[in-house]
Amino acid sequence: MATVSLLVVSGLQLGAVDLALRAPLATLMPVPGGCPPGAVELLASVEVPPDAPADLGVGAYVRDQHGRWWQRLEPGLLRPGSHHLRLQLGADDAVDGPGAGWTPTSAATANQGGLFFWSATASQALVRVDDLRARAVVSAASGDSRPPRLAELTLEPLSVVSGTRWSLHVRPQPFPINPYAASEFTVELMVQRPDGLEERLVGFYDQPMRSSDGGDRELVEPHGRAQFTVRYRPRVPGIHHLRLEASWNHGSTLRSALPDLVVSGAAVDPYVRVAAQDPRFFSVDGAFFWPVGPNLRSVTDPRSVANLHTAPTPLRGTFAYEAYFARLSVSGVNTVEIWLSAWNLALEWRREWPGYHGLGRYHEGHAWQLDQILDSAWRHGIRVNLAVNNHGQASGWVDSEWRDSPFNKTNGGPLRSPEELMTSSIARVQQEQVRRYLTARYADHPAILAWKLWTELDFVGEQRRQSLVEPLLAEWHDDAAKRWKAADPYDHLVTTHWSSNWTHVQSTVAALPGIEVLCFNAYHDPAKRGGEVLAQLFDQSVTKRALGQYRKPLLCTEYGGQFDGCPAPQMEAEHASGPWCGLVCGLSGAPLLWWYEWIDQGERTAPYTAITRFMQGEDLRDPRAESAGMTTSEPHVWARGWSRPGRLLGYLLDLRWQADGSAPALHSATSVTVGKQIPAGAMTLSWWDADTGVVLSSHAVDHAGGLLEIAPPAWRRHLAFKLQRR
Repeated sequence: MATVSLLVVSGLQLGAVDLALRAPLATLMPVPGGCPPGAVELLASVEVPPDAPADLGVGAYVRDQHGRWWQRLEPGLLRPGSHHLRLQLGADDAVDGPGAGWTPTSAATANQGGLFFWSATASQALVRVDDLRARAVVSAASGDSRPPRLAELTLEPLSVVSGTRWSLHVRPQPFPINPYAASEFTVELMVQRPDGLEERLVGFYDQPMRSSDGGDRELVEPHGRAQFTVRYRPRVPGIHHLRLEASWNHGSTLRSALPDLVVSGAAVDPYVRVAAQDPRFFSVDGAFFWPVGPNLRSVTDPRSVANLHTAPTPLRGTFAYEAYFARLSVSGVNTVEIWLSAWNLALEWRREWPGYHGLGRYHEGHAWQLDQILDSAWRHGIRVNLAVNNHGQASGWVDSEWRDSPFNKTNGGPLRSPEELMTSSIARVQQEQVRRYLTARYADHPAILAWKLWTELDFVGEQRRQSLVEPLLAEWHDDAAKRWKAADPYDHLVTTHWSSNWTHVQSTVAALPGIEVLCFNAYHDPAKRGGEVLAQLFDQSVTKRALGQYRKPLLCTEYGGQFDGCPAPQMEAEHASGPWCGLVCGLSGAPLLWWYEWIDQGERTAPYTAITRFMQGEDLRDPRAESAGMTTSEPHVWARGWSRPGRLLGYLLDLRWQADGSAPALHSATSVTVGKQIPAGAMTLSWWDADTGVVLSSHAVDHAGGLLEIAPPAWRRHLAFKLQRR
């Protein structure tokens, strides 16, 4: 029987109801007030009239608030006369439903249900239904004394190459009602590595999904039975001994040795680390890594549509991200930022929103999409700075989403104010559960650059009273960073983020050892009195009196005019010059422009190509390296370089052009003083087109010592160079 064409009878009351059939459509009779969660039994008395169709059948159904439907047909047909129905939908019953299948987990989310009558014969006969009700029952899966077991254990091939993912899958019996709660069920894999170290990998609830392209959106639906999955990415070759351990809330524990995992290849470490030789920068497996790319927060950005007049990108989920990655990667992009926000990929939000189930139960569609997005990013050579919480979720005064938070007491949550997210023990428990799930499911993925705990955390709180909130943020971040490190066996970096510009960075949080990277904005207005241009803002941020004092990687993850944009010429200038300014000021990566749809729809990826070509083969790491200012013969030309022994990466910028994007002047006689006391020696000087990353000229310099001046070719806008000793 199809369940897509239904006639719903609503407004029912307890007692007898004469229900007019609408066969051959199925006719529903909901239980007034809904059903209790979990396994249920539906009871009713039914009087079938003599004129009812001969093939009249009945069944029981339940569904969740998002329309997912499970049903059970009563065997046989309803003949004329009286019937006392008692239909049970328990964990051990034969229940039909969507691709997700029927488990105690499914039952726990179903809160509506009733009877449905069906027939292939056209009929409007009146069926009397009396005393329809639903009551909770104890299913065998949750209430019997049978010993627990692990069923359907599936191991992927037990021979892999170092650095690739290996997984196992299993279905516990009994199956947990809340599969995300460690208090109900856990499964863990203990791995004894060839080097003697032991790793503990946590399993996660895994509902297989599939997606289809709906044209203007991605359609994601369950596909296959839910299971628990453990993921492992070995990094050293040799024989790995495996042991599986599962525990249920009633105290039962199962332990089982598994076959050995054989790992070939060389030892690898594919994750982004703070560089050991220079903590201001990143490395991957010992090699220098310098992030380049935009902030790809979500599929579309209403601010871009409103302020830059871009078209809203259709909400096609993984299809949209795959297209973004494909277009960006060919231009040299190796990093983006993505948010787990309520409108994008969050796991938890208020249960009334499609796909969400409130606190403690996660959006399986989003979880699956994030898997696909990380895999896609990795295929395209792109790392993701993954923002776990965005400020609006916990702000009452900036981009506030607190009114829709599942933590909010008005939505049935436990908290009265967003500040309690930092102090409540209940909130900490929920946050730990999310952390456990995220690290279990995604921590093995090298596409994750860092866990970004908050965006613009200085906006967190009920109102503008940061002097009161900041101590709470510091204590929360100290605890959260330690817990992320404890939960993540692959030791991804942990970071957080501040709004506006570097002056908003709170020292009490920035100085914490567990906050390994400092992310900040660079929004500004050069037109205001005393307003700095972007180059000057970056220059200020890296000094030892500013963020340079922390000796940590500094990453600007939002810039481009002000928070609401800027005129197009200024945006063009800042987009083109931003990566170069970040380079010579000593940022740990190119700044991430916020306005990604403006980039994508205007095919404005040339700045990434230019800086990537220039940076090829370069390594900024050196404890002796520093950002060095240079003087020029023109007052509006900014000259700075990243200097380390024997090598200088330099950049010249027309400040007036960067400030507003106005038509830049031709600089045909610029003189640049590199330094007054430069030791003698033979050098090579090459000039680079900063818009294309192409070498314009290269020649030898035989310096006699002392004052070193260089004369660039005629240029507009900006110009880069490399000066190295031979």
